[in-house]
Amino acid sequence: MKNRFSPLAIFLTVSGLVALPAIAANSASSQSASQTNSIQAEIAKLQREVQALKSQIKQANGRNVSTGRTYPPVPNQEFVTPTSQSPVKPQPTRAVPTAQEERIMANEEVNYLPFDLDVPGQAFVSTGPYVGVPIQYAGTNLIINSPSVNTDLQLLAIRKNIMEQLNALHGENFEEPYHSHLLLSGLVEAQALYINNSAPENGGNPSTDIDLTNVSIDFTFLGPSDWLLGFIELTYDNAIPAGTVYASPSEYRVANSRVFVNKAFFTIGNLSKSPIYGTAGQFYVPFGAYSSAMVSSPLTQSLTRTKARAIEAGFQQQGDNVFYGSAFIFRGDSHASTVSKIANGGLNLGYKFSRFERAPISANIGASVIGNIADSVGMQFGNNFQNYEQIVHRVPGYNVRGNFSFGEHTNLIFEYVGASTRFNMADMSFNNHGAKPSAFDIEGAYSFSLFDKPTSVAVGYQKSNQAMSLNLPLTRTSLVLSTSWWRNTLQSLEFRRDKQYAASDVATSAGGNTVTPQTGKGDNVVTAQFDYYF
Repeated sequence: MKNRFSPLAIFLTVSGLVALPAIAANSASSQSASQTNSIQAEIAKLQREVQALKSQIKQANGRNVSTGRTYPPVPNQEFVTPTSQSPVKPQPTRAVPTAQEERIMANEEVNYLPFDLDVPGQAFVSTGPYVGVPIQYAGTNLIINSPSVNTDLQLLAIRKNIMEQLNALHGENFEEPYHSHLLLSGLVEAQALYINNSAPENGGNPSTDIDLTNVSIDFTFLGPSDWLLGFIELTYDNAIPAGTVYASPSEYRVANSRVFVNKAFFTIGNLSKSPIYGTAGQFYVPFGAYSSAMVSSPLTQSLTRTKARAIEAGFQQQGDNVFYGSAFIFRGDSHASTVSKIANGGLNLGYKFSRFERAPISANIGASVIGNIADSVGMQFGNNFQNYEQIVHRVPGYNVRGNFSFGEHTNLIFEYVGASTRFNMADMSFNNHGAKPSAFDIEGAYSFSLFDKPTSVAVGYQKSNQAMSLNLPLTRTSLVLSTSWWRNTLQSLEFRRDKQYAASDVATSAGGNTVTPQTGKGDNVVTAQFDYYF
């Protein structure tokens, strides 16, 4: 809806501008010089107000030129009609946001996508915050990193918040006429690190590196139905080219840099009308959460986070104290039978609550199970099951987790993942018996303002068990300082110490291949990371 100004108001304004010079001329002969000067001052004031009115008309009908962002006009705006006693003076219009409203919009922009209702046609393209990481990179809150699990549910929540914003602007039950929207977003991430490496193959010499660790472009499709959305993520591979030896003189890693489809799925659902939704495609299945304040991926994520081409059905209640859950199935790459078939899946259940009667506490607690952890990304690319996809038997896994917020500044994260039974010795072993890998992560974070910038400091402790064949450390202690100096950016400095398994521990991977023994010593790693989200 566009703003309309009364034709009478504009006519009287222009008429007053034309008539006042004549009045001033006729009065000059009979009035004093001071009166003439007063009339001329009034003319100049009226001219300025007419110019301001024209500027407001231009801004109300379109885009705020100073910010490049559109603010939908608010209906039923009224202006004071000119009278002989007072010049034209329009009432403030909310079509041009105040400084306070711009601050509110900056905070709320993490909950809904910026888009222009005045774009003609039934479809348009826009850019917006990076999906999955909005809360800490909006420039106002800086809490935890997103693990890319439940992206479909995040997108459903974003679209629900879009409609809530439109209803607030245009009234309840507003029917949004533009049903096909494409949101482009992405990430560029760079790291510089120092490693005091104790690995025997490196001779105990420290190493340094600068790397482009992540580049991703996301395509989010909203519509054309209110019940349908789609998502595609293109990511580049920063690994060295296949067939080269890491750290060899002939290494030329920039020769790789290939772009591939990391995630692609469509979701059917509308949280404004139903808590039920369904997703099909390639995505990280909802086994575990893997939230972390650290730069380095937690050991729990490295062990069991699973990406698959799957079908998922879930529900998400709306409100402050709600349950959520989902079930998923997929084929997976590893298989116990001679023929690969749909034989993996799992369940995920959780509860979100907020309690403010005695203390401001909110939490997200949950648990999940999966039929076979051998399909996790870490086991597929950890030189364990690669080229040995047929295993003796499937190994189920389970997960428990909790993310607690105490007030507005303190967070506590806990998560545990593990196998429910041992692998067969032929598939994975540890100290001469079938391995039963597990890991846990506990972190505490405190957020505050530093030089008026959102900042957080976090400390964490992680431990793995019987995961030596996956090249995971035995323990990890981390400390990180993060800030958002510019909007939609994150700067982090992390120190971590990884302690290896003891030199006396032995392990084998798939096919009985012996894993290189570790030393039991510790590696110190310092990582500086810069993330730019767009």
